Amino acid sequence: MIPSPSAFDWNYPLSVAPMMDRTDRHFRYFIRQITRCTLLYTEMITTAAVLQGDRPKLLGFSPEEKPLVLQLGGDDPKDLAASARIAEDFGYDEVNLNVGCPSDRVQEGNFGACLMAHPERVADAVAAMQQAVRIPITVTPDWH
Repeated sequence: MIPSPSAFDWNYPLSVAPMMDRTDRHFRYFIRQITRCTLLYTEMITTAAVLQGDRPKLLGFSPEEKPLVLQLGGDDPKDLAASARIAEDFGYDEVNLNVGCPSDRVQEGNFGACLMAHPERVADAVAAMQQAVRIPITVTPDWH
């Protein structure tokens, strides 16, 4: 019998990292059928998309996917805090701030790897998110 995720107290032996065009809700559901001992992440979703987009489409997930982490891309502490509140309301277990994505598109938006050059901005963003929600806030550098 595979233990439930709560038995691991968030110490998962494996995480499925956010991957653009890969870690969508269908992929995550499939992975969850294989193992309950893996922490699953969404694709990176920008704060602009969370705040202005089709939230049910962007943030929706099946209960079977849990525990589930929403990875956010953004650099404005207020927008990140508002997005974290929305994530908590949707039922996410954790919010992760991406500070490692090196893509040109992300650099134009001044988030992802760009944030590595601005640790004070990251600290402000994390503090704002932590004040806004009760769920854990984490920071992930590049997975490579």
